[in-house]
Amino acid sequence: MKLTFNLKGKLIFSKELDEDAKKEVEEILKNADQIFLKGVPKGKEDEASKIINYEFEGNILKITIVSGRYTRAHEGLIRLRKPLAEKLGKNFKIGVRGIEIDNYVITIETENDISKKLEGVKVPECEAKVEGNKIILIFKNIGESELKRNIIDRAIKFVKSELEKEEDLIFKVCKIPPGTIIKEYKAKRKITFDKDPTEVAEKLGWVKKFPGRGQWFYTPPITALFRAFEDLIVNEIVKKIGFEECLFPKLIPLEIMYKMRYLEGLPEGMYYVCPPKREPELFNEFVNEMMIKKEIPKEKLKSLLRDPGYVLAPAQCEPFYQFFEGEIIDVDKPIMFFDRSGWTYRWEGGGAKGLDRVNEFLRIECVWIGSPEFVEEIRDKTLRYAEKLAEKLDLEYWTEVGDDPFYLEGRKKEERGIEFPEVPKYEMRLLLPHIKDERKGVAVTSANVHGTHFVEGFRIKDYMGRKVWTGCTGYGITRWVVGYLAQYGFEFDDWHPIIKKKIKKLPEVPKLITWPK
Repeated sequence: MKLTFNLKGKLIFSKELDEDAKKEVEEILKNADQIFLKGVPKGKEDEASKIINYEFEGNILKITIVSGRYTRAHEGLIRLRKPLAEKLGKNFKIGVRGIEIDNYVITIETENDISKKLEGVKVPECEAKVEGNKIILIFKNIGESELKRNIIDRAIKFVKSELEKEEDLIFKVCKIPPGTIIKEYKAKRKITFDKDPTEVAEKLGWVKKFPGRGQWFYTPPITALFRAFEDLIVNEIVKKIGFEECLFPKLIPLEIMYKMRYLEGLPEGMYYVCPPKREPELFNEFVNEMMIKKEIPKEKLKSLLRDPGYVLAPAQCEPFYQFFEGEIIDVDKPIMFFDRSGWTYRWEGGGAKGLDRVNEFLRIECVWIGSPEFVEEIRDKTLRYAEKLAEKLDLEYWTEVGDDPFYLEGRKKEERGIEFPEVPKYEMRLLLPHIKDERKGVAVTSANVHGTHFVEGFRIKDYMGRKVWTGCTGYGITRWVVGYLAQYGFEFDDWHPIIKKKIKKLPEVPKLITWPK
C-alpha cells in the first residue's frame, strides 16, 4: 500500500518579516532535510518530507510540502515550527503564532481493486473519493486544534482498517455468489405505467406522510389493496404449505436480540425502547415545565426514562426462537407458525424514502423448525409458491441469491462452529418500471435458512440428539403493494381480475378542503 502526501499550508508569524528575517527563514528551509530525516529508516530517505516551494506574504509563510509515508507532510510542517520560532525569536523577537493547512491531498494506492471497499464510505473530517486503485483523501482548512487531535492520522488509520476488514460472513458461507439470479419471469402483458408509485399515491391521497421518518398514513383505497394481498398471500401460499397462525409479541427484550446476535450485526437498525420510571411526582415536573415553556423538555424526559430494555420487532420472527428456548423437540414433528399481527420496525435512517423503503411496514412472517432436510424443503416451497402467485398476477419478477440474510447482516466471523446452509437466503424482487437507468426491483419475499445459528443461541435440542435447523420467510405486504402499483398503475379498471374480484369496489379517498392538493 503506497501513500503520498501533498500539502499546501502556512506558518503565521507574530509580525511581518523584514529581509533579514526572511533570509534566516530561507536558510532553515534550505537545510530542512536535517529536520525531516530525523527518525527515517535508512534507504527510505526519498519518502521523507520535501519542500517544493514557498513564498512570503505579509506575516505569513506559504509553503508546499510533499512526502511519502515517512515524516509525512503534515509532520514536516509541524517540525518546522520549533527551529523557526527559536531563530526568529532570538534574533528578531518574532514568534510563530500558528500553523494552518489550506489543502492537503493524501493518496492511498492499493493493490488490485481493494480500493472499491471504500466506495460510498464516509471518512470522518475529510472528503474521500475512489479513482481506480487509488483512494484520495482531501482535507481543507485544518488548524492546530485538528492537528493536535491527530485527525489526519486517524483518518488514514480508519481507511486502513476498512480495507483490512474481513468480508461479510455471508460471502464466506454462501456456495452460490450473492446476487446470482436463479429464476425470472417476464410479464405477458405490456407494462405501460412508468411513474413513481409513491409520488402518484401521495398526489391522489392514497397515502399521507406521517411526521415520523419512514412512516405513512394509508387511506382506504390503498388499504383495500393491502388487505387483498394479505388475503392472497395467506391463502395462496402460507396455508397451502401448512403454516398455522400465531400472535407474536412486537416488544422484544434486549436479551433476545443478544441471543439472536442481531445486536452484533445491525445494532444501528433498531428502535430501542426505554420504559419510564413509575414516579408520578417527577413526571408532574415534566408536565409543568412543558406547560410553561410551550415545548417538550426532552432533556427532562430523558432523566425520567430507564435504560433501554426492549426493541420494537425488527425481524418479526424473534419470538419464535424464544418460544423454543431450552426446549427439547422431535424433528419428526416439525412446527410451522406464521404471524401477521402488526407492524415491523427498522430504523433506516437516511435510507428511508418512498413507500418501498420505510421504517414501519406490514408483512407476513413464516417461521419453522425441524430437520435440515425439512427446513430447506419448506424454504423452497415458500419461495416457489410466491413465484406462482406473482405469475398468476402477471407481475414481472426475478429471484436471486441474497447478500444480506438478517441473521448474518454485518457479521464478519463465526467462532461457534455453526452449521450453515449452502444458500442462506433467496430474495424475490418485483420490477419497478419507473426506474429507467437500471433494472431495479423491490424485494417482496425473503426466504432464509439459518442452519443451527438460532438453535445454538437458544439451546434447542432434538430428544434423540438429531440435527435441528430453523428457517423463516417474510412476505412484505407493503412492498408487494408497491411493486403491484409500479407495474399496474392506479386505475382500478386496469388491475388484474383476481385483485379486482378481491376488492370488488375501490373505496374513495376522504375529501378535505385543503387535501389532497
